[in-house]
Amino acid sequence: VCEVVCPAMKAKLGPESPVTFYYQFPPTLRLQPGPSRQFRRVHRDAEYGHQDGEVNFWMPLTDPAKTQVTLWVESSPDAGDFKLFALDHGSVGMFWGTNCPHRG
Repeated sequence: VCEVVCPAMKAKLGPESPVTFYYQFPPTLRLQPGPSRQFRRVHRDAEYGHQDGEVNFWMPLTDPAKTQVTLWVESSPDAGDFKLFALDHGSVGMFWGTNCPHRG
């Protein structure tokens, strides 16, 4: 988190923004076994008590093409434009899961 995620977030914000990052420890790890055609219900993490300023990171631990494990995310709250969050094995993506509906 301190060596990869926080520097990447700081780069997105720009060097002129003084900021302190807070992160969950230990992080929540959700495993989604595949292959499966069953999806979790569409939800926002705010429904589970997550705070507005939180962001989610998704990193496939296996090849999504082989396991058929996917994540669908809206681009902004209630946009209605669910898109496949396509990442390669070992890549990391970020989304605003607190308020953007998503399902895996």
